[in-house]
Amino acid sequence: MRILSTKLPLKSTVTKDSVYEIIIAWLKNAGPTRAVGEKFEQCENKSEVRLVDGYCTLETLSNTHNGIDYFAFRLSHIYHEQTWDTEIIYAENEDHKSVTFHIYCSGDTTKFDNVPKVRSEIIRTFIQKGSVASGCLPIQVNPIDADYGQIELYAEIVNGKCKLPLPMVFISKIFDSAGYEVDAEMLAFRLAGIAYVVVEKDTDFSFNLKERARSKVPFNGRVGIFYPNGKIDRLCRAQVLWGELDVKILNDIVKAVTSQVDKTAPTWGQFYADKIALDAKHSAELLDDYISGYDTLDDKLKAAKEKIAMLTEENTSLRNKNDSLQAALTARGIEESIIAKSEVKEFFDGEQHDFLVTVLKDAADRCGGFDTRQYELIKSFLANNEYIGNGRETEEVVRRVLSSGEPINKRDIADLERVGFDLVSENPHYKFVYRGNERYWFTVSKTPSDRRSGMNNASDIIKRLTVYRSDKKK
Repeated sequence: MRILSTKLPLKSTVTKDSVYEIIIAWLKNAGPTRAVGEKFEQCENKSEVRLVDGYCTLETLSNTHNGIDYFAFRLSHIYHEQTWDTEIIYAENEDHKSVTFHIYCSGDTTKFDNVPKVRSEIIRTFIQKGSVASGCLPIQVNPIDADYGQIELYAEIVNGKCKLPLPMVFISKIFDSAGYEVDAEMLAFRLAGIAYVVVEKDTDFSFNLKERARSKVPFNGRVGIFYPNGKIDRLCRAQVLWGELDVKILNDIVKAVTSQVDKTAPTWGQFYADKIALDAKHSAELLDDYISGYDTLDDKLKAAKEKIAMLTEENTSLRNKNDSLQAALTARGIEESIIAKSEVKEFFDGEQHDFLVTVLKDAADRCGGFDTRQYELIKSFLANNEYIGNGRETEEVVRRVLSSGEPINKRDIADLERVGFDLVSENPHYKFVYRGNERYWFTVSKTPSDRRSGMNNASDIIKRLTVYRSDKKK
């Protein structure tokens, strides 16, 4: 899996609250994420939340490590059976503030050979809000005009003596022309926060730069890419089609930045693992206090199992209630029920309601047309009974974990357990039981043969558990 990562310095005036505001503005500016953004905006405590709306899951965590305060944000968005993840890590201490972005696609089928314009919009939002601090070169969404006052700086960059935090694209001007071989405005916009895009405004600049750098410098429409690690790519002029060189530049930079992710950069996974470890430690301490009053080992073991079962059931109940309340913010209800609820225990709050909505949606497709009484009544029912949607998360997690065709890791197992799957056996395959009901058990290979088998496995599990309509009927 390839990850597009970049780290940007922030101005000293930036606060955690202003980071919240930037993220909310970004979410609300796009249709698929607008609803979850509005929910996030309504949260009183934004430092540790978990919200689900449609195909979006939003999670936040706060942590302190080595004297640095962190706020970690992750948005998971399912799109065409792929899960796009955007991580935003805000860090601050007394001397420095920064934001790190990680953008990646689980089970990626896109090859990631170009900067994903929509997915990288969050980076441009931070820049356009005026939050990003500039170093020797400004970080902006427009091309940087090569300034004679900084020609010595550019000479050091060309010679590899000045290491910029981001790659620099230097675009020379075509002789006796007002133009360039590339669309500089487009490149600067697409690469904002990922690379500097510098344009030569005067053809004499490249000659003066060459003299000071005592090195080859792109000229007469040619383009050079200078990387922080000293690698230099001098790209020739496009000889065939307009736009050919633009694509080559984008591909070159994306391949470089997705293969050289900073291993020391903080990630959501790191903070999530720390939280799990801290919660486990706290739970162990509570458990020790609870069983300390028992004398024999068997009594302590029995008490521990009872306490774990009680806490697990309580946690599941509270989680379902919380998700139901969040869904109720937007769901529409009716004053009294017109059907008695089944005695079958629900896997999640609102499961029977959502199943009946699915039945009605299917019935609307088969009732004979808009001019029938059945159609009128069904449409009336549906207008007043939307999906609550608490079961969507289970489907999203199953797709994300299994569809990639990659071996399941500890985090994947934790995510499956979080949505109700109990791991009951690991030999020779993983065996899961859903919500403690032996009717619904599933086996998952430890080493899937390919992505197709993983997708089929995910589809089979969802088909047995879902109460929602399939994608083909939506």
